[in-house]
Amino acid sequence: MKSYILAVAITMFLSALYAFQNVGDVSVRFLVFHWVLPQGVWEILLFASGAVLMWVFSLFASVEGRSKYKKQLKEKDEKIAAIEKEKATLFESLSAVKKNAPEETTAKTAVTEQTPESMAADTTTETAE
Repeated sequence: MKSYILAVAITMFLSALYAFQNVGDVSVRFLVFHWVLPQGVWEILLFASGAVLMWVFSLFASVEGRSKYKKQLKEKDEKIAAIEKEKATLFESLSAVKKNAPEETTAKTAVTEQTPESMAADTTTETAE
């Protein structure tokens, strides 16, 4: 911010210096208006009006850019909401699977506890009878 203020101060000083060095009168006609101004003052007024006009245009451009970024932000928020909803459904299904899992794991452990030797012993006892 300090550099901006410094640049404005230097520009104002140079404009004032230019205005004092160019004191010849200039007749300015615009549409139905007619003015007689010193040349330096006229050129400073033109410079200042151009700076104000460019500032107004830059405001419009910044508003346009902000609206673009707001639209992108809204799209990303919607995407995040959809992903969070999907995450919640996945957690619900995972918790449902975990609730059913203890019943299934006890049945699996009963089957897997039989070793090949015990299975062979069971088959030999069945054939002997």
